[in-house]
Amino acid sequence: MNLKPTDPCPPSSVQVCSATRRLARAVLLRLRTTAHTIEPRIKTIIATSDGLSEYRLWRLHGEEGRLLCEFNLLKEPGAEWKPLMRDVCFLALLADLRTHPPGFFYVHPLSDPRDIAIALPSNPRGPAPRTIGPLQ
Repeated sequence: MNLKPTDPCPPSSVQVCSATRRLARAVLLRLRTTAHTIEPRIKTIIATSDGLSEYRLWRLHGEEGRLLCEFNLLKEPGAEWKPLMRDVCFLALLADLRTHPPGFFYVHPLSDPRDIAIALPSNPRGPAPRTIGPLQ
């Protein structure tokens, strides 16, 4: 079984794409640590875009998809959430969902095209995408 996803990048961009994916993986691992420090039950982060390539925390889900927290998008989430919000925004900007399949950079589009889901490595459904392998 092939554990590596097919790289959709053209041959001339494969090295840059690979480096970007490694950076996205590092951001995801930092997200896991930051999220666990604030609220250990967080397994999935949902963010929404303001349309200007800025993302905001919207919802946090625990195991089995239970809603843990919903943020008011008109207010700042508070100082403790800022590092998490910065990493979510950075990861979302790294993932070009127009040219890469969902989950290629650990970000999944939702039914509303402005919204994304980031499944943390501690998610009971496994890391996103599963084909990348374990995130230890």
